[in-house]
Amino acid sequence: MREYELEAKLAESLGQEAARAALEALIAEWGGCRLDIPNGTTSRKKRRDNEIRRKHRAGVDMFALRDQFGLSDRHLRRILAAVH
Repeated sequence: MREYELEAKLAESLGQEAARAALEALIAEWGGCRLDIPNGTTSRKKRRDNEIRRKHRAGVDMFALRDQFGLSDRHLRRILAAVH
C-alpha cells in the first residue's frame, strides 16, 4: 500500500490529523522496512473464548452460548475444556 493510500485509510478510521500523526510515527520508526501487520484473528478468538468461559462460569448454558456465538456444541466444549 502506498503512503497516500495508507493515510487515506487511516483518516477514515482516525480522522485526518490523527492519521497524519500515526503515519509520521510509523515512517519515523519503520520507514523503508517491510511491515507485516497481523489481521487480529488470534486476539479476537482469544477474547471470544475468554468471554465464553466467563459467561459459562456465570451460569449461561451451552444452548445460549451456542446461539450467541454461532459455534457448534463440540467447538464450545473444546473451548471450555482448554486450560487457561
